[in-house]
Amino acid sequence: MSAEIIEKQRLGFIGLGEDTASACLSMLRIVDGRSGTSWSHSSPEQADVLMTSYEVFQQGLDDKKSDKPCIVVYPSNQQKPSTRFSLQHPFRVMQLLSVLEEVAATLQPSQRSNQASTSTLTSLASANDGEQTVSPFWQSLHQAIKGPLKSSEILVSETPHGPLYFKPAAQRFYANKVLLKKLTASSLELTQLVPWRGALPDGLTTCPLFSLCWLVSRDSANRLASWISEHGTFQLKRWPNFGSLEKNRIYLSLSALMMKQPLTRQQLQQAAQCTEENIDRFINACEMSGLLVFQEAANASVNVAVSNQSKGRFGGLIKGLRSRLGLGV
Repeated sequence: MSAEIIEKQRLGFIGLGEDTASACLSMLRIVDGRSGTSWSHSSPEQADVLMTSYEVFQQGLDDKKSDKPCIVVYPSNQQKPSTRFSLQHPFRVMQLLSVLEEVAATLQPSQRSNQASTSTLTSLASANDGEQTVSPFWQSLHQAIKGPLKSSEILVSETPHGPLYFKPAAQRFYANKVLLKKLTASSLELTQLVPWRGALPDGLTTCPLFSLCWLVSRDSANRLASWISEHGTFQLKRWPNFGSLEKNRIYLSLSALMMKQPLTRQQLQQAAQCTEENIDRFINACEMSGLLVFQEAANASVNVAVSNQSKGRFGGLIKGLRSRLGLGV
């Protein structure tokens, strides 16, 4: 498999208690390898990103540190601080990972890495750029995520149930409760994303990019996008968020298969026993979310078919996952 580009960022602590700092360091070791960014601990002076206590944030940082992205850790009995990045204490490892990914998306190296990691996919599909296999919304979403947009830009798509707002740099979308319910429950047509000049309205719910990709790919991207080549192998960098992913056998199977080794579309379809539409929808959502690792066919070194022994291991893993998630047999 081709080497994956990994960003390296340094995290510095200011004013955190010893227990909190120790727990955070343990969590950094857990999240290492689960995203496109590798985080290490350093002094505040050398750090790329700061994590500060609520008290330090209230007092203010000195000039040498104030220009760095800052995550404020605030106690549960305090109101959420008016800052872009925050964590309520105590926090769990997935909450830390989520805010670290949001911070990484605002850093310039992250933008370069994101573009480099998809350059192979784009070049392979260059001959098919004129063929539109996904909706105009999906096309505009891809351009917003992969294209050169300013970090502060807000985009909007109109729907019959209210606007959907999207921040490319934060990889978050914002919608009212009615719209979220409609997105989850049924098909919904969204218009192409366009720039929004105003501020975000109050009362919106904030959701991660993967939720949007997964919900909208139901109809907007159930055929392989033209910028993704079908000739090669596909693998996942990390597990998808099963709080967003539909919990059924097919998508659990695809996750398990693609976490284990790189596979072709044909191998995935054979092993997971699903349709091409299921495969393409899953690949599209994972690629848009930055979860996908693609390898060209010429360099791919995979078996012609998944062995019965591998299938047995995958079956056991999938059965265990389904049991834990309460999906039945």
